[in-house]
Amino acid sequence: MRLRLVLAVAAMLAGLVLAVTPSPVNNAPAAADEAGSAVTVNGTGAYADLAVTVDITEALVNQTVHLTWTGGRPTAPDYGRFDTDFLQIMQCWGDEETPQREKCQFGGLFTDTRGGSFANSRQVDYGSTLVDPNEVYATPGRYVPFRPATGAPDVIGSRNEYFDANTTNEIPYARIRPDGTGEAFFEVQTVTEAPGLGCGEVPEGAVAPRACWLVVVPRGAAEVDATPAAGQPDHRLVSSPLSASNFTHALAVRLTFQPVGTACTIGVNERRMVGHEPLREAVNRWQRSLCTPTTVYGFSQVSDDTARRQVVSADPGMVFTGRAADPDTVDPARPLVYAPVAVSGVVIAFNVERSANPVGDPQQRLRDGERMTDVKLTARLVAKLLTQSYRFGAFFAEQELAGNPSDMTEDEEFLTLNPEFRQDSFLTALPDALMPLIPTDAAGVLWAWVNGDAQARAFLDGTPDEHGMIVNPHYKELVLPRSDFPKQDPFCDAGQPGTPCTQDAHPYTTDFHDGARAASRGDTLTRFYDTTSDPVAWKKVPPQLGGLRAVLTVTDSASAARYGLPVAKLRNAAGQFVAPTAQSLLAGVAAMVPTAVPNVVSPNPNTTDAAAYPLTIVSFAATAPKALAKAAGRDYATFLRYAAGDGQVPGVGAGQLPEGYAPLPEQLRAATRTVATRVEQEAGTGVVVSPSPTRRSPSPTHTSSGSGSGSGSGSGSGSGSGQSVAPVPSPTPTDVGLAPMSATPAQPTSPTGRYALAALLILGGLAGAIGPILSRRPKTRPIEGGGS
Repeated sequence: MRLRLVLAVAAMLAGLVLAVTPSPVNNAPAAADEAGSAVTVNGTGAYADLAVTVDITEALVNQTVHLTWTGGRPTAPDYGRFDTDFLQIMQCWGDEETPQREKCQFGGLFTDTRGGSFANSRQVDYGSTLVDPNEVYATPGRYVPFRPATGAPDVIGSRNEYFDANTTNEIPYARIRPDGTGEAFFEVQTVTEAPGLGCGEVPEGAVAPRACWLVVVPRGAAEVDATPAAGQPDHRLVSSPLSASNFTHALAVRLTFQPVGTACTIGVNERRMVGHEPLREAVNRWQRSLCTPTTVYGFSQVSDDTARRQVVSADPGMVFTGRAADPDTVDPARPLVYAPVAVSGVVIAFNVERSANPVGDPQQRLRDGERMTDVKLTARLVAKLLTQSYRFGAFFAEQELAGNPSDMTEDEEFLTLNPEFRQDSFLTALPDALMPLIPTDAAGVLWAWVNGDAQARAFLDGTPDEHGMIVNPHYKELVLPRSDFPKQDPFCDAGQPGTPCTQDAHPYTTDFHDGARAASRGDTLTRFYDTTSDPVAWKKVPPQLGGLRAVLTVTDSASAARYGLPVAKLRNAAGQFVAPTAQSLLAGVAAMVPTAVPNVVSPNPNTTDAAAYPLTIVSFAATAPKALAKAAGRDYATFLRYAAGDGQVPGVGAGQLPEGYAPLPEQLRAATRTVATRVEQEAGTGVVVSPSPTRRSPSPTHTSSGSGSGSGSGSGSGSGSGQSVAPVPSPTPTDVGLAPMSATPAQPTSPTGRYALAALLILGGLAGAIGPILSRRPKTRPIEGGGS
């Protein structure tokens, strides 16, 4: 362990990481058929044998797409560096017949020097010894300008305000394996994540959202002047992919997007719906089929507690939650009805890439950087992750944890279940998992699973595991179940700049979606105190580079599927390790326990059904029919019938059930149809306190992405979007998940827009600051040049 730690710290100080191309996802959440929009493009000239396939190209949102290729020449060398024969991948905007290099998002990772001097940049002046004969920008020190979709002036140079190492989605180096194949997982960005590209935005006067390009520039073994790369001083390609002679070989795939900003027509009557996050992906898809010229189904993501408070208020609308409201809060004159609408799961998703020993088995080295797809976890291992019990999960300097493994890849319990990590985690660290700040019913299911496992409960109560690892003392005898993820370790490391504390080094995510996206980007969300800047400041650590990513996150199965993340197989009470497939989720539903509330079943994470995924959840729609106007009841009934019908057909089209969900069993669909009839019949028969629907006001087609950091040792700020509303009075002080009651965008704007109060809590000091990466100490290997 000491050698790994020394190498990790040395590489961390240099800011260096290594990347190559990942491998297939075998263990993804329940999936739909995506073949309909897959596109394959072929190279030309020297790259005529190269074929690149993109699995999804239509109706995109901010999500991960999977690229595969065949017919390439193997990258040299086969490990570590990228000298010759590799691919460079980027996203570009523009309506021209072919992509224009000025409109491509590339050059944000200019400090990543795994390739040649300018191979990762926009600079196309390489000095007098290498000149591109076709280049028009190559006067001394010149760059290919970035031309933003906003219409603002071109930006020239290595830095610009539109993208940087923290925001870009470019893949500067993608490896071609010895057999000519390879793959990459590419984050498609919309105008929200990449304002300079404007993808998915509906321009003024236009009807359709802006389409964009996914561009792959193949690199060979010759330079822009046709001289062999071997003849260069460092024997590798030097030039930028944006250099004219290189970009002429670009392979391009057209990408179309769902409109960013609104899923339905602005200015029509809206049926308000609010609810918990696990249903979000499904509702966003269903809206595209349900909205009509006269009716809009708006959806705002709120916490489960907020949804339950809303449904017992004077104007209940329709809400979605994981369990029923407290009967004591329900007016007997306006009884509630519940209808199951979706089946999904809580998951531990991961983005972990193989890290082979550089002096180990040569065949093993050939797989270095591939994405790992099979991880098994027990409830005790998850308890260790969630309680900062690994040394890097808190602070390495903490003496209370001195006898514990530094991270999960050094935990014998984990290695016994996952032997691949013995040879493929030489410099990989998995000390903790990203977790959301907002309390959720879904978190309660996870904790109930942990609490019901005898080994996990004993560990939390202070019993060491078989190898002597103990729970972090600050979590000993943790009271469970609960609906949040506490960060209770009060240690602050005075030996590091800025004296970082727990939430500086191990920050919360805003929600499940935020965690899934961060993990897909290799982003720990950590910040560090930069003593070299003027003035000194807390700064965000850039995402890990491809090939040595190692991030775990607690999320929901639909968010994991959206971002292409594999998910862990969890050991159920029958001793079986089960992934959240459609079959295992339905087995989990079958094992659920009826409650006193009609149609509401309770998750049973400790079922002994060997086929059941233990963290299966059902989303329930709820309303008070007698508190609704007649027209509102009719429209909500239409929604329920759709959710129980066409909305349960898996697929990628408008109105279909997205990946990560399992279709509702027929018994639950029938229950929902019965509730729909009751809602339609009883609406208008009681006292309606306030009118529903409301009238939607015109709003911008998109909101620029917000960002923020917590307060604590560091400082931060946040920005968000959405209309403010008065919160529903709360019967209890436990909920912090308030959100605006406005129509759902076709895809998210900013995380702070989804949970405005969460941002306020962070800024106000409740959540603490987000801080230095040194406390995490992800293990990285030295490489030539710099790092990102």
